[in-house]
Amino acid sequence: MSKQTAANFFILSPSEANSAGLYQVLLRGIDSYQQLGNRLVRLAEQAHAFRQFDKVKELALMLSNIPIKDFQAIGHYFLAVAMNCNGKGDQNEAKSLFELVLNTASDPYKVKAMLSLGALSFNRRDFDSATYFYHRGMKAGKLSAASLHAIRAISVLKAIEGDHAQAVKDLENILPLIKYAPAHIYFDILNSYAVELGEVGRIYEARNISQLVIHSPFAFAYPEWQDTANDLKGLNRSFVAFKPFKDIPRNVLSMPVREHEAEATQASKPARVMSLQKWKEKMVKDKTDEPELKDTRAILMWIMNTYTDDGTSDHERYRMYEAVSKIIAERNNPKPDDDDTGGA
Repeated sequence: MSKQTAANFFILSPSEANSAGLYQVLLRGIDSYQQLGNRLVRLAEQAHAFRQFDKVKELALMLSNIPIKDFQAIGHYFLAVAMNCNGKGDQNEAKSLFELVLNTASDPYKVKAMLSLGALSFNRRDFDSATYFYHRGMKAGKLSAASLHAIRAISVLKAIEGDHAQAVKDLENILPLIKYAPAHIYFDILNSYAVELGEVGRIYEARNISQLVIHSPFAFAYPEWQDTANDLKGLNRSFVAFKPFKDIPRNVLSMPVREHEAEATQASKPARVMSLQKWKEKMVKDKTDEPELKDTRAILMWIMNTYTDDGTSDHERYRMYEAVSKIIAERNNPKPDDDDTGGA
């Protein structure tokens, strides 16, 4: 893509002048529309995950103007996302765009559009249509982040019908798989799991999982996660108090300072997964022991126990967050000379 072509593509009106800096960054090192489209898609996915709908709209308009049909269809999808604005925008316009995506986009974004149409139906309380789109999306998405999201949505519908036990079972069936999903979907599924655990009386587990969720880097964009924590906190037990860092930017999650927890006053069923209490009892026997590397559940419990321990400082928690962020960044951006195939 020549400099002249790029300049013509991003001709700005006066109202768009503030975006010039963004365009310059986007075009840096770009030699073709394909490269530009791929970069815009990555940025749009990231903005969507953090519910930055103004940014999603801006990137969507740019995608829809790229002279490649696949990117134009993806642009229409993100434009529909921005129009919907998490159920607070123009849902009729969003519905029309999502339907357009079903007829024009590649399979991954067709599945996303199906799930979005399910969400629009859900917001209209048209649960039959929502169930149809979610099942259709789950089937088309096969084993993917989209199908996991669809299963979570179907579990919510079952919970609305009063079948919380089945909702818990459905969510527990996919717990081993959600670690492969994008982080915001991972935490959203855990939040739904915490809600349903609370509904069936497994309060202690629900609180532990909810605490993990509200400490995630996405929590500021998902106020419903904090609502879950508050609802569980209201069940006659102290939970967490927030103490923001003075020297950490606002877009970095503030870490908690735990209050002293009273003994649980409500009996709950034995934990089937993520029983932090059992792990703590084991840790008391030998605090120097580390979990077996093959026991992923024990590793998770060990991390949660360390993170929530009263002796762990805010600075130490933030270092743990930085370490995880670094691992995720390395996974998403492998070095060119990395070879995961083990050679020929």
